[in-house]
Amino acid sequence: MSDIRALLKAKRQEVRISHPYAAYSTSGQLRCTVCGTAVKHAEAWEGHLGSKGHRTGVMRLKEEEKRRQAEEEARRVEEEHAAAKRKAEDEEEDEEEGEGEDGRQAKRQKTEEREEAGSSRPGGFPADFFSDPSRAPPVQDGDEDEGANEEGGAAAEPAKPKTAIDEEWEAFQKSVLTASEDAAIDTKEKYERATVFAEPELVSTTEGMPVDAEGAGPTERDKKLSEEEERQRKMQDERELIMDRLLEEERAQEEADSRVTLLKGRLDMLKKQRELARTKKART
Repeated sequence: MSDIRALLKAKRQEVRISHPYAAYSTSGQLRCTVCGTAVKHAEAWEGHLGSKGHRTGVMRLKEEEKRRQAEEEARRVEEEHAAAKRKAEDEEEDEEEGEGEDGRQAKRQKTEEREEAGSSRPGGFPADFFSDPSRAPPVQDGDEDEGANEEGGAAAEPAKPKTAIDEEWEAFQKSVLTASEDAAIDTKEKYERATVFAEPELVSTTEGMPVDAEGAGPTERDKKLSEEEERQRKMQDERELIMDRLLEEERAQEEADSRVTLLKGRLDMLKKQRELARTKKART
């Protein structure tokens, strides 16, 4: 018996599953990489693939793979956009260096404008620069200065033409941002245009319905119908009463027949006993 078991075990080990989700441990045990469960033998692999737990795990794995690919694609596009932006800035710096003193002056002016725009206070000091707020300089109205700086910056820095990478990045952002909005709009339209079906129901109440001019009292036709219904009800009651009586009589007849049969059986038994007694006396 042990030899047969060893042969069967060796036969099972000869059959190895070749599947993307199948893996073997060091001891030769078949395992599913998606579910992390061990499969007893190779013949049960197909059944495991059709199980609900395995199919759910495969769907979850595919969703994670799609999400990872989308994140990698977004990261790649962002890196390309950043590289293109750095390249454009380097080219701009090279052009400014080639222009000489005027280019450096324009660059210095741009840097100052950025610092002034990023400052939290018009005076150029951060909000928590002074420990005593009473010693801080008064806040000046810098609307006119800001307008002049904006006009000067616009004149000094012309609009840059968009590259193919910038257009691709904008298209990617629009597709990502508008995907959820489109889904919400589709769901809203779906429920707004939905039609509800229901089975017809017979309304027995007349509330809200127009009444006759003569009033809400019963008509002659209603009286005739009620009399006919009453007569039919009485006839039905009489039929049921007659049927009940017939059933009772039939039951009584059956009981009487059973009693007669029982008495006949007893009478036959007594006759047989008497005959046996006579036979015994005659023999003695």
